[in-house]
Amino acid sequence: MDLRLCGFFLATYCGVAFPSVSDETGALPPPSHVSLILSSHFCVNLSWSPPENLNSSTCDVRYLIIETTTQGSKQYRRMQAHFNSCLSMNSGVNYTMRTQPNMCPHRTDSEDVVRSIPPRNGVIEKLVEGFQCVYTPGSMNCTWQPPNQTRDLQLYYWYENMAQPLEHCGLYLYTGDLKTGCHLHGDFLNFTNLTHEVFFLINGTHGSSTLWNTFQMVPRDHMKPSPPKLRITELESMLELYCDPPSGFDPKLQCWDYTYRYKSSKSAWEEKNICRGESALIPYDQRFQYRVQVKAICREICGKGASDWSQEVSYGQDQAPDWSYHMALISIPVVVTICVILFLFFLKKLRVLILPQIPDPMKLFKDLINSTEDPTAVDSHLRENTAILWGKSFEKQNVYVPEMPELCVDVMVLEFEPILEP
Repeated sequence: MDLRLCGFFLATYCGVAFPSVSDETGALPPPSHVSLILSSHFCVNLSWSPPENLNSSTCDVRYLIIETTTQGSKQYRRMQAHFNSCLSMNSGVNYTMRTQPNMCPHRTDSEDVVRSIPPRNGVIEKLVEGFQCVYTPGSMNCTWQPPNQTRDLQLYYWYENMAQPLEHCGLYLYTGDLKTGCHLHGDFLNFTNLTHEVFFLINGTHGSSTLWNTFQMVPRDHMKPSPPKLRITELESMLELYCDPPSGFDPKLQCWDYTYRYKSSKSAWEEKNICRGESALIPYDQRFQYRVQVKAICREICGKGASDWSQEVSYGQDQAPDWSYHMALISIPVVVTICVILFLFFLKKLRVLILPQIPDPMKLFKDLINSTEDPTAVDSHLRENTAILWGKSFEKQNVYVPEMPELCVDVMVLEFEPILEP
């Protein structure tokens, strides 16, 4: 009896301490009492209560929040039941949230809960276009174009931890009589504070309606320093290029890379990228003048942006062209051609001496043997063949032969009778 009683109490204790698994499976319940309010011109406050009918002691959850604007979507995860965000809401904002299991096995995400804030003007209508800001050390210029020629535009700005809700622009920039920009300055634009977002509100009237446009930007992502000062030094057949970092920034931060571009009088522009302020070496030809420019590019660790190209710095002078090389290229082929022509001409004239013609012996003997021909003709052929044989020409000349006295010799013929031997 005691054993059965102990088993009953043990079963009852286990049932209370460990609820059945079947009650803790399936989708989680969604957040309850979800509220979305606009806490300022740029910020919203999203709050909610934990899901109903959920035992927090046995199931730990978290909340997924999806923020959607015309610029895109962002996801956030929170353990607490509240969320704050500051953003530009020209086109409104939409939030989708759901419950997710954190330490809750066998459970899945809940259904979505959606809350929205519509556009401030009811419809998306642009009061200004092309709004952009450029940061320079200690100040920032924001410019825009009013498409509707609105003359009563007013700009306000705000940043996190600002003492007052909005600050009015103190110095407007004009194009004619229209406001097309604002010059901002203050401690919030110190280099150490550039990571904070700055929010802008521009309002004005269009017809009978009052319109609002809001914008946001991070100053460090829109940096535009003044162009660096370029210096050039000649090193033998090279030019060394270097420059000082942009003014107004701490040189110890090494925030700048540099791009040099250069050209000579005979070449096109070429670029060379240098990291962290090191000097650049480029080839140098003293016969030509070189023009060089440089611009500073902000490294990602410090921000985004670049300066304009610096003013051109010239080095060297163009020298008069040296035509001797060109004349040599032209004259050498001409001289060689003339020499070849003269050589061929004299070779033809001297061919008889260099390569004499071999006479035909058969023709010579035929002329000598042929007695039917005129002796003068034979003599002519003989001279021609002899000239060819000896390589000389003979002309007909008169040769003087002195007369010889005639000698008369008496010849006596004696006849002898043969003597016969006995």
